[in-house]
Amino acid sequence: MADHVKSGEVREYRKGNWTIHETQVLIAAKKMDEERRMKRSGDGEGRGRPAELRWKWVEDYCWRHGCLRSQNQCNDKWDNLMRDYKKVREYERRLAERGGGEEGSYWKLEKHERKERNLPSNMLPEIYDSVVEVVENRGVPRVSGGSVPNVGIVMEKLTASVDQPSMPLLQYHSSNPTPPLPLPPPQPLPHPQPLPSLDSDTSEHSNSSAKRRRRGEGTSSSGNTSYEVGSAISKSASIIAEALQACEEKEEKRHRDLLILQERRLKVEESQIEINREGINGLVDSINKLASSIFALVSDKNSSAPK
Repeated sequence: MADHVKSGEVREYRKGNWTIHETQVLIAAKKMDEERRMKRSGDGEGRGRPAELRWKWVEDYCWRHGCLRSQNQCNDKWDNLMRDYKKVREYERRLAERGGGEEGSYWKLEKHERKERNLPSNMLPEIYDSVVEVVENRGVPRVSGGSVPNVGIVMEKLTASVDQPSMPLLQYHSSNPTPPLPLPPPQPLPHPQPLPSLDSDTSEHSNSSAKRRRRGEGTSSSGNTSYEVGSAISKSASIIAEALQACEEKEEKRHRDLLILQERRLKVEESQIEINREGINGLVDSINKLASSIFALVSDKNSSAPK
């Protein structure tokens, strides 16, 4: 590309939290990459580009638009965006099935309420809408437009016809454990020739709706499991905190006992020193008295001796 960085120049990648502008640039790059990939697959070129080259292209696009991130950073950020998007989408879907209205919507929740429901705490509406555009555009150009001229209109009609009975099927599946009946094939098509590619897309759509139902059940069970794991972690943390507090109390008590013992030892040593000092003083006084008596005796003898 003409506006690539010069060969041999070392890029200094930015680190830290992603800004809203950088995230929007990454989503735009990913959207263009998906469009290029779908165009190549529609032209018959296949998916020949490896993932590393695709993320390198995403990095170059981001650098051209002021997002100084590496391809690994872009890949990790996109994985995080998809994870948060799926959590919010699944939460909104379950809320719509329960008929909760807009009161319990993700966008009405406070930050601490989102954390309590194991939802991303900082997903912005504009970021979510941009990710939705990328995800919804992935599966649109599945059928090449060369064989059937009005394939887009037919696909919209088939999707509308399949989407209409999808909600009753979900309710029937939740109330009765028996599996739902398969959808009849769309025979009354205006085309004189069969369209195997459209039939395959219809079956894929029904399979995807079944997968969504199974995914909803799996998500609820995983939500219960995550709640149990969270409660177990909190209990373990409280037990560890109590054990640490008891250990600190024992350590403090042992320290106080050691200080008391040292004080007693110092008092005993001081008393011994005092006793020794008093004994030495008494001995010195006795010696002085004895010397005085000897001097007095000698002086008496000298004075009483004959001259």
